[in-house]
Amino acid sequence: MADKKKVKLIESSDDDDFNTHKIEKKSSSSIRDAYMKEVEEFDSREIARRRLKIILFVMVGIIIIMGLLSYFGKGKAPIGIDGINITDKGVTSSVSKIYDATVYIENFDNGKLSTTGTGFIYKKDRTKGYILTNYHVVSGSSSIRVTLSDDTKIDAKFIGGDQYSDIAIISISSKNIKSVATLGSSKKASVGDIVFTVGSPINNSYRGTVTRGILSGKNRLVTIPTGNSDYYSVKVLQTDAATNPGNSGGPLCNESGEVIGMISNKIVTDKLEGISFAISIEDIKNKLTSYEKGTASSKPYMGISMVNLSDSSSMSYYGLSQKVNTNLTQGVVVESIKSNTPAVGVLRIGDIITKVDNVSTPDMTYLRYELYKHNINDKIKLTIERDGKTKNVSLILGEKKR
Repeated sequence: MADKKKVKLIESSDDDDFNTHKIEKKSSSSIRDAYMKEVEEFDSREIARRRLKIILFVMVGIIIIMGLLSYFGKGKAPIGIDGINITDKGVTSSVSKIYDATVYIENFDNGKLSTTGTGFIYKKDRTKGYILTNYHVVSGSSSIRVTLSDDTKIDAKFIGGDQYSDIAIISISSKNIKSVATLGSSKKASVGDIVFTVGSPINNSYRGTVTRGILSGKNRLVTIPTGNSDYYSVKVLQTDAATNPGNSGGPLCNESGEVIGMISNKIVTDKLEGISFAISIEDIKNKLTSYEKGTASSKPYMGISMVNLSDSSSMSYYGLSQKVNTNLTQGVVVESIKSNTPAVGVLRIGDIITKVDNVSTPDMTYLRYELYKHNINDKIKLTIERDGKTKNVSLILGEKKR
């Protein structure tokens, strides 16, 4: 009996030890689980802190960069691409400088509307306002009417102009003029500069239309037909600002609202898209004194007929291929000389003109452009090749009879 009690006591002791071990094991497992949980929470907090630090560093970096760009860009917001800065501030304030100086022009022939176009007031005195426009906008008119930006309609008077330059001046009473355009410089403008136009495409309903683009090119040498089988050569500005026939005579302005050219859609053909031309303000200024006096600038004249050396078919047609022996590939060949003209005794048939006043003339377009820079009675120097030898000759320009 005593042994059974002893055995039972031992069994009871073993159970207590087993239960105690289970409790200790369970307690140890709980502690470990709690520890691991704390470790995981610590790691999560550490990761969050690191992420927050990274975000803060990035934000501070962005703020510093923006501050530097703002400081060195003087208020602009440039986007740097391989050293190229692109800025776009819009042209609203610049448009306001030219808008009221831009006018809508109607050309009437015996009471019927013949042509419409655009012009801009470039000068004002005590009684008159002077408006620049294209010659083809106002030519052949019996009357001209101008509409100002505030819808005021005023009769205008033709003062002077020239079909060869496609430049004309008309005048109106100065009493209703609100604004006068500022003439700038196309020479200071660079290809890629922002430019804009103000004009009257289609008709009066679209008067005051503003279009914007860039200066696509400078010194594009083009020809303007005069309607009598003749043409005038002029160097123009090229832009992709949208224009239509009613824009003819309107201002082409730089980003500051200064006029750097005058749109001339007579140059544009139906096959061109995204290309508009403007007569440079420098070429316009050269004509103002003459046109304001009511006279058209006469065209200087040498008295020769010409053929491009590079035009083999024309050279053959006029029998010059056999007369001209040269290694040149460019130049202007004298085809004939009219009697009683400045070229008589100075030039010969077959002479190749390569320069006018030391400026190269590879073809007739360039020669006419350089020639028409001069006035009647100006003395010019021609560089020619004759019989394979280069020489310089001079002549005094006469007046071309129209």
